[in-house]
Amino acid sequence: MQDLSENIQQVHNEKLGRHLVAGLPIEPGETLLEERPLLVTPHWECGQLKCAQCLQESYVMCRKCQVYPLCMDCSQHDDFECEFFASGAGKSICKDLLVKNYGICGLLRLLLLLEDPTTRPDCQVLMEWPVNLEDYRDGEGMWQEHEEQVVRPLMESGIMELLPSQQLTSDVLHAHCIRIDSHAFEVTARDGDTLKGVFVCGASLPHHCVPNTVVALDEEFNMKLYAAVPLQPGDIIYNSYTNPLMGTSQRQHQLRLSRRLDCTCSRCQDPTEMGTHMSSMKCRECAEGYAVCEMDANGRMGDWRCLNCKSILPAASVHELLAEVGGALVDARGDLQVYESLLTQYRQLFHPNHFLLLDIKQNIATILRAAALMNSVEQPCKKLLARRAELCSDLLPVCRAVVPGLSKLYAIGLFEYLISLVELIELQFAESDLDKKGYVGQLRIASQAAKEAMELLRFEPENSAEGFLSERIAMELERIESDLMKYGR
Repeated sequence: MQDLSENIQQVHNEKLGRHLVAGLPIEPGETLLEERPLLVTPHWECGQLKCAQCLQESYVMCRKCQVYPLCMDCSQHDDFECEFFASGAGKSICKDLLVKNYGICGLLRLLLLLEDPTTRPDCQVLMEWPVNLEDYRDGEGMWQEHEEQVVRPLMESGIMELLPSQQLTSDVLHAHCIRIDSHAFEVTARDGDTLKGVFVCGASLPHHCVPNTVVALDEEFNMKLYAAVPLQPGDIIYNSYTNPLMGTSQRQHQLRLSRRLDCTCSRCQDPTEMGTHMSSMKCRECAEGYAVCEMDANGRMGDWRCLNCKSILPAASVHELLAEVGGALVDARGDLQVYESLLTQYRQLFHPNHFLLLDIKQNIATILRAAALMNSVEQPCKKLLARRAELCSDLLPVCRAVVPGLSKLYAIGLFEYLISLVELIELQFAESDLDKKGYVGQLRIASQAAKEAMELLRFEPENSAEGFLSERIAMELERIESDLMKYGR
């Protein structure tokens, strides 16, 4: 299931439990862990049947067991799963089990992995992961989702009586659901749908909002974990389970919901968020100041205080404003003009790098890119292309700061900037808004961005989304270099 680098050691302490540390100096890009997923499954709420073998959409059932879906290209699936329902006690289960309740698919597969003597040992570490169910009976949504979409339908199916050795109860099933969610990374099927891949080792690494590793997933759902920065002997191997472009309060909220974790990492303890000011507010008392959130000795967030004039911005008013903007973003529903209006309205209240402003900018850039891809405008508008390039450029310094080292986030940001810039300057050059010297100068900027992005992605598997992206960047770079040869003499 997994293969650890010989330069990595497994250790244990009371705070982190069992975890990994560097045993020798490690260079960026060095592989630390390779792991196959214990299982890959659609999200709980998925209602569309997926092939049990390749996980693409399916509308027919396995002829042998008549329970699991198979697509037209796949003739069989896991032997134990199939045989369980095709013979013996499994015959008593309704053949429409997954048709009526497809949300149970992931948990059902885990139960059958536990039932199969050949795969049961693979589940041991996952089963040892402690779950305090009382932490989840809090009305936040996860418990209710599991109960309605998975636990209750599975208990009513009658399968519980067919697995007596597992002593299954409602609480046991809830604990299994939590273990699946807590050890899942989002993976992408061949048809583009997102799925959950359960990685027992890779998803159990300690969290840090500035990870020192990179997770790479290929199209076969295999994981490679490699070093993002140089590691010294004794350094803890960290992963991140949050969106790095979230502010501190939002990352911490997500971690409390998904992993019941109060993060006290260096980024969470830094009110300026590594100098990015992604959670900083514009001071309401002075023209130049920005207010940052004060932390108490236990890392709890308090009021916001201006770094310039020391005036206080109450936490209640900040949270009210954040909720207001969050609601406005939901209501925007992909409307470009609404997003631009929100950006104009709220940039007076937040630091330019505030995560909500970044969110708005990302939405605008995405809409502009989609319009270009769909050829929704017959003649590309230089003003819109320039706007997209500007927005992409604004995001780059923040991406570079919050994910240092070999950063896929920064590489993808560079790619978006590269494409935006090249589209713009080619049009400007064609319409004589740029002379040859100016065009060559911009091409050199684009060439540097392409080379930097490829350098950051060089350790990604070739058969991964980032590997394919690297190929796309290489093609773009070849085209840029051709123009440089033509016009740069």
